[in-house]
Amino acid sequence: MDDILLQLPRGIALRGLRHSDAPSLARHATSKEVWDNLRNRMAHPYTEADATTWINFTLDTSNHVRSGKWTPEHGSEGPALLTGYAITIDDEVVGSIGPKFGDDIYIRTAEIGYWLGVEHWGKGVMTSVVPAFLAWAWETFGILVRVNAETYESNAASGKVLQKAGFKFEGRQPDMCYKNGVVGAALMWGALRPR
Repeated sequence: MDDILLQLPRGIALRGLRHSDAPSLARHATSKEVWDNLRNRMAHPYTEADATTWINFTLDTSNHVRSGKWTPEHGSEGPALLTGYAITIDDEVVGSIGPKFGDDIYIRTAEIGYWLGVEHWGKGVMTSVVPAFLAWAWETFGILVRVNAETYESNAASGKVLQKAGFKFEGRQPDMCYKNGVVGAALMWGALRPR
């Protein structure tokens, strides 16, 4: 398909979401184990209606970000691109990844967010996806000088994924998060544009 962003080994690919992805997106995203590691803005349970809303959001051109070389005088001059991508295995959506670009004094940064369906945990999917996506982001978005990530302290697996992708641990924020009725720490990660 012409919407493939990255083709990785073992049938893994990153591509734009399609309306036909709603059933598989909902099936993999509705897991409580997945939701436990995400912010509450992700619905739980996650329905096909939620999936359709997300797909429509990602495809809405007003939510796209201009790519290409960036200068303070002209901004970015390349095509506007999606900021939410499907993680697929054999073309079935099993997760999602994307950057959330900053604004104001943070315009040259983005926060990476991702999730993967439980049945694919522990199989090296994200250790393939995150570094490839980060390399693509550096190449594609000249505005970026830094990419941030945040994990719950209880999610050691995601921290290992980030470390393998080149993120550096930058600190622990005690009592930063409130999830499932529990106050916990957030771990902060950062990656700087390769020089």
